[in-house]
Amino acid sequence: MNEKEQIERLKTENKILQDKLDRLAKGKKRKKRLFGWLFKKASTPIIGSKLKRSISNAINEYKEYKTVSVDTVSDVSSNVVWRLTRIGLFAFFFAILPSTIMLIQTWLVVNQNALVQNQNTLVESQRKSSLVFVMDNVLSDLTSEIRSNPSRNISKPLEARVISLAMAMQPYEYEDVFDGKKKKGSPERGQLLFNLLMGDLGDRSTIDILNAADFTYSDLKKMLLGNGVNLKYARLNYSDFSQVYMPQANLQSAELKYADLEGVNLSESNLKRTSFVGANLENAELLSSDLTNANLRGANMRGADLSEAILWNVKLEDTDIRDVVLDNAIVHREDWLSYVSDSLDLKGSSTVVDKYRLKKEGKQQFVLVRRE
Repeated sequence: MNEKEQIERLKTENKILQDKLDRLAKGKKRKKRLFGWLFKKASTPIIGSKLKRSISNAINEYKEYKTVSVDTVSDVSSNVVWRLTRIGLFAFFFAILPSTIMLIQTWLVVNQNALVQNQNTLVESQRKSSLVFVMDNVLSDLTSEIRSNPSRNISKPLEARVISLAMAMQPYEYEDVFDGKKKKGSPERGQLLFNLLMGDLGDRSTIDILNAADFTYSDLKKMLLGNGVNLKYARLNYSDFSQVYMPQANLQSAELKYADLEGVNLSESNLKRTSFVGANLENAELLSSDLTNANLRGANMRGADLSEAILWNVKLEDTDIRDVVLDNAIVHREDWLSYVSDSLDLKGSSTVVDKYRLKKEGKQQFVLVRRE
């Protein structure tokens, strides 16, 4: 390759490089114009055309006169204040927008919950209606079988239907018809139990049903069950027996934990090994009742009448015995008064100690008599 050809080749390469540099420069200019255009378009809504124009006038005036007039400064300041106020309003509206949406969503959820609650209430009402219909059929069959059976016992299949019905009658919250207060219970279970007790079932069927059925939360408030009802081994926890008349009842080994027995009449009843844990027995009538080995832990016995009752080995921890009547009640230990006042420190025990003394009537039998 001679010198002339080499020079030509270098010129060609130089021209190619120059074209590349020109293209790069043009690309930078296009990008600069594009970013400038974008900035101009984006800044105009944010800064505002009036504020932008006033700032431009102030800059031009300073370039030309090396000072800025008072009118120009006032124009810039007023536009700045106006623009900031406008942006603040937009920010305020954008800030409350999520809260507004959340409030609307909450309102919709509350309405939906109300609709679901109403639907559940309707479903529950239909369920109760169907259970009442089933109970009517079961009691009708029960009456027919009792009439045809001298022992007054019913068949095993019918016993199973009664037990299943009691289990299906679940407790719920409702308004007490007597005082209008809200409480949890099952009036349907109370009605079923009342009908079973009034039907005078045979001993075998009664024991079978009470051993297997769940009668917790039964509501029998103010019902007259009469003398000698048999509730031996019954599960009656949380039930309402307040002001029920049922003297000479057999509640041996029954469960009445946290039951409401305020003002109940259980005179001359068999309450051996009955559990009254946490029960309300305020003003209950328990005259001459046998509470041997009964559990009264945490029970409210305030104002209860236990005259001539048998309190042999009764568990009394945390029991309230204020204003209790214990005339001629029978206990099993000579130190019973000091036991309830000093060892257990029961509420109302000091009054009992002041009011009664122990009188020995057997090898291990002591009677509480009033002090003269």
